[in-house]
Amino acid sequence: MATTQISSFSEDGQYLAYSSPDGTLRIYECATGILKQEYSSTSHLSATTSALSWSRHRKETIAPPKSKKKKLNGDSAVYQDDLKLIALGTTAGTVNLYSFAKGLLHSQLTGGHSLKINDVCFHLSNPELFTCSDDQTVSQWDLQKGKVKHKWKCDSSSIHSICQCSRQHLLTASHTIKLWDLTTRTVLQTYTGHSSPVFRLLPVYLGADASNEGDASYVLSAAVDDRHISVWCCGSSVKEKNSIASFSVPDEPVSLSMSRPSSASQALVLAVITRKGTLHIFEQTLNGKKKKPIVSRVRVKGALSDSGGEGEDETTVPVLASLVQSGTVSVALGNPVKPQFEKVVYDTSKPEVVIKIQTPSKTLAKEEYSQVKRPEISEHMTTLRPADSQPMQASKNKDKKRLRRSSVSDLTVEERLNAMGTETPSVDGPVKQPPVANTLCRLLQQGLLSGDRKILTGVFQETNETIVRNTIKRLPVSCIVPLIKEIERGMHGHAQHACSLSRWTSALISCHTSYILSVPEIINTMNSLYQTLISRQKFFPKMLQLKGRLELVKQKAWSTDNEEEAEVAPLLVHQDESDSEDSDSMVIDGAALESDENWDDLSDME
Repeated sequence: MATTQISSFSEDGQYLAYSSPDGTLRIYECATGILKQEYSSTSHLSATTSALSWSRHRKETIAPPKSKKKKLNGDSAVYQDDLKLIALGTTAGTVNLYSFAKGLLHSQLTGGHSLKINDVCFHLSNPELFTCSDDQTVSQWDLQKGKVKHKWKCDSSSIHSICQCSRQHLLTASHTIKLWDLTTRTVLQTYTGHSSPVFRLLPVYLGADASNEGDASYVLSAAVDDRHISVWCCGSSVKEKNSIASFSVPDEPVSLSMSRPSSASQALVLAVITRKGTLHIFEQTLNGKKKKPIVSRVRVKGALSDSGGEGEDETTVPVLASLVQSGTVSVALGNPVKPQFEKVVYDTSKPEVVIKIQTPSKTLAKEEYSQVKRPEISEHMTTLRPADSQPMQASKNKDKKRLRRSSVSDLTVEERLNAMGTETPSVDGPVKQPPVANTLCRLLQQGLLSGDRKILTGVFQETNETIVRNTIKRLPVSCIVPLIKEIERGMHGHAQHACSLSRWTSALISCHTSYILSVPEIINTMNSLYQTLISRQKFFPKMLQLKGRLELVKQKAWSTDNEEEAEVAPLLVHQDESDSEDSDSMVIDGAALESDENWDDLSDME
């Protein structure tokens, strides 16, 4: 989807929940930036987190589902406010309910979906949960029983986002947006939507609805590869199918957050994070249709400065998450493994705000790790790691002392001279040859690790498809991500070099398809590569048409020149003297024939 980093602030803005691409959940305290809890399920590698949502503040009892095989905790009924649940949708179609208050998994919801869950949403008042998936269905879960209460098919394509706009209505989005009646589970309204999948829906409550969360007046929608965030009139009585306004950002949005106006006349504050890591803040009063797109009033970006003084080199730091509160915007910046938190008090008279943060320390304090809650791991569990990262096995003979290596001083003079000599000493056994380092696979690894463009250019010039395929097969898994990034960068260069890279791209996809699909970072790079190829092929049909027309014009000009050369009369005719002599001789010979005939006649007369 639009974002690979799944993060969300709690409703009070005190904590940030972040799910890494490997499925590990980390919860940070915003005031101190300390990592409070860390959780990873036993199936986090095969079922990573695809959706995340904090529970709402309400006093409703939720009991964990009863299970004969496994009991996650011993409490029969607890308050949801005390549990502070976090719903984690996974790519396997299951939902993990994690309790932040207890630091452990509260329950696991299974049997609702067969494919990846794209979005989760807690009910406004009841202890229920809504989930949507790639299997084109929406499930309504009863959290007290831990089972599916209702399930229905919503569209002929994947459902990417859901939100509850009132206690009796639910909004779902694929490409189009549909308004559903939860009582009868029928469609009340279908909106035009976007040309690409909608990954985020946000209901807007105005006036009295903002406090008790009644019926939402509007709903905001953001789609993949769409720089416009649309505003739709919400309600079963509304017949308007098109958007009434739109917010425009210079880059693709990946995250949205907004405030809740206390009255209809109060301006809505919307914070949008784009793919480049810049935060755009909008202020707009929603009171009808607006033809022109609404532009941001303030732009917030982060910068990394070692000294913090003016004139120093600064490095752009992306904004990871945002939360709009009363008059301020809480943001998380920097590395998601160790984010830094700031509160931005913006002023519309200053259109750009730069947040400077210090370089994070490479070593973390021991006190910080001592406060982290981690789940208990069974002693009988087997941990699987990649082959390259496997640790060295300890020696089985623990009592045996390690032998000291021999130094140069322990060698004799003869051994030192032999070591310094260039000739290889003759031994009975076979002489060990130095390792071969000129193979194409080793050159490719060396070029990717060192970033040497000359080596990579020489490797990519290989035209034999069999050699290219064997090289890709022998390439370690750790080099696949740098190789794809190098191919994506090279596709922006010369057309001849891009043609060579296409051969390597085809072999890479055919040999490592399963690994590419399992790493979200590679999927984003492949999407960028796909867009580059589309842009390069956009003018190919036009070039073929132009080439054909040029060939026709050239052929017509050539045929016209030949015809003109055939019709033009010669400017000069030259007659050789030998021709005139032959003609004269022929006349003389004719006269001689006539004289011979006359001679015969005269002889007869005589």
